[in-house]
Amino acid sequence: MRLSTQLKPADVAARMTADRRVRVPGILAPGAAKQLAKALEELSLWSLQTRIKGKHADLDPAGIDALEFAQKTAFNEEVGRQAREGFQYLFDSYPLYDRWHAGSAQTEAPMLAKLFEFLNGEDFLGFARTMLNDWDIGFADAQVTRYRAGHFLTQHDDNIDGKNRVAAYVLNMTPDWRPDWGGQLQFYDADGHVEAAYRPTFNALSVLRVPTEHAVSVVAPYVTSARYAVTGWLRRGDDPGL
Repeated sequence: MRLSTQLKPADVAARMTADRRVRVPGILAPGAAKQLAKALEELSLWSLQTRIKGKHADLDPAGIDALEFAQKTAFNEEVGRQAREGFQYLFDSYPLYDRWHAGSAQTEAPMLAKLFEFLNGEDFLGFARTMLNDWDIGFADAQVTRYRAGHFLTQHDDNIDGKNRVAAYVLNMTPDWRPDWGGQLQFYDADGHVEAAYRPTFNALSVLRVPTEHAVSVVAPYVTSARYAVTGWLRRGDDPGL
């Protein structure tokens, strides 16, 4: 796992300074990107993330998909009610940070364990510090996400007291994703208009400073592909999990 040799950190840093966000295509060396994409597509240890009655819930995706019509309708209504009333999300996840610290990722998802170690190695963290002009960044946490038809993440800014988040990142590993399929990382102006959006693109890193209002638009119901990404935050200080 390594960065592309074509990166120009100073140019990336200038764009980050100007816009508080940046998209870096071709972030990983081509061979590493292909290996990672294969590992994501082969991963089977998913949990469905959402909020039920105002509280976070980890659910079995296969179990939800197998619900009878009336049960599935009730589930969708509860998810939708929470989205109408406030912050909500619906997507599949593999908690890479937690699984690596528990010692599980190294055996159940070895390529993803290597990715986590790369994200916390000096090459990537050095690139992140230069990009964000913040030399106190100490570690990156991470989860793997899979957005399927109907999945989304509503507007929020990632700012949580005590987390020491400098920036959020999305390492997108989705090939052949059409713009009209949804799943776009969207940014808003002061009037609530979408002022920019990043389409899911293979081997592209999106980084946004915290706080920045953003969302992931709903994946269209007719989509049969999945939007794969590794997401997390670049954080100051020492990793509390170590």
